[in-house]
Amino acid sequence: MYSTKWTERRFLGKRKEDGRMVYIAAPTWDCNWYWSFGYLKATGEHYHLRNCNINWKDGLERDYILNVKLRGDNLWKFYELAKTAYGLRDAAEILGKGGSNLTENSLREAIKNKAEVDRINQIVLPQIFDAINEMFD
Repeated sequence: MYSTKWTERRFLGKRKEDGRMVYIAAPTWDCNWYWSFGYLKATGEHYHLRNCNINWKDGLERDYILNVKLRGDNLWKFYELAKTAYGLRDAAEILGKGGSNLTENSLREAIKNKAEVDRINQIVLPQIFDAINEMFD
């Protein structure tokens, strides 16, 4: 039901600082309610694409010798798809919970939209993940 063709990590690039090979993990459907996405992994460490302090495109170009398939215009395409995936993941969470989950939202019933949560998680995000995955082929 919640699936993507992307099932293995993909080589992102070589970190300039120490020469470590860095990979982006395949997205996974976790805890039966959200997609994990954007985990960057090197031997003995992992961190999140989302936590980059500057725009990801500039940060990736500055810090990595990128996989040749992610260079130039393809890096903009990767950035667009990844940022969109994060935005939709956040939207699905808000639409599913009826708010940001900081406290009880008095409008939660008006915010909840199970049909849209299902569409985002079952159709849209898997298509985005597959499009990102195809960039590495």
